[in-house]
Amino acid sequence: YTLCGTPDYLAPEVISGAGHSRAVDWWTLGVLLFEMLASYPPFYHEDPMKTYAKIMHGRVNYPKHFSVNAVEIIKSFINAKPTKRLGIIHGGLDAIKSNAWFDAFDWDALQAQQMTAPIVPHIKNRHDRSNFETVVSPQEQKLIDQQTAEAEQYLDDGSGWDQQF
Repeated sequence: YTLCGTPDYLAPEVISGAGHSRAVDWWTLGVLLFEMLASYPPFYHEDPMKTYAKIMHGRVNYPKHFSVNAVEIIKSFINAKPTKRLGIIHGGLDAIKSNAWFDAFDWDALQAQQMTAPIVPHIKNRHDRSNFETVVSPQEQKLIDQQTAEAEQYLDDGSGWDQQF
């Protein structure tokens, strides 16, 4: 097995090299959910080796603003035992969908693609980045925009090299 990925999201069985199954995906979903609610991952440390140690230790401090249902579903996803994780235990995806954290979620509307987005950003054009933090200098942005424009001018050479994709 190969150890690769963002340290904060690796499941214990990946770190230990014990082999893994799709249970690692549910682990990662739990970490992502925690990070979306807290703005930082549950096992964060600047040193990746210490992040790995924290993951292996398994103790998580949940922020006070987390609801009981949020804590419960995250704990269910980041269970140290892969066979006990939500999504893997009896019921699979249905167990996730019926979890109390999703009580107000309309799965049927999602399936029918009839959900209204909670936030609809105003977008001026397809290159509008005003809804995101600026993390590059104006000079870097100019170069990015230029490269994007050049990439959009690609013309297919007609050779069919990409038909297998």
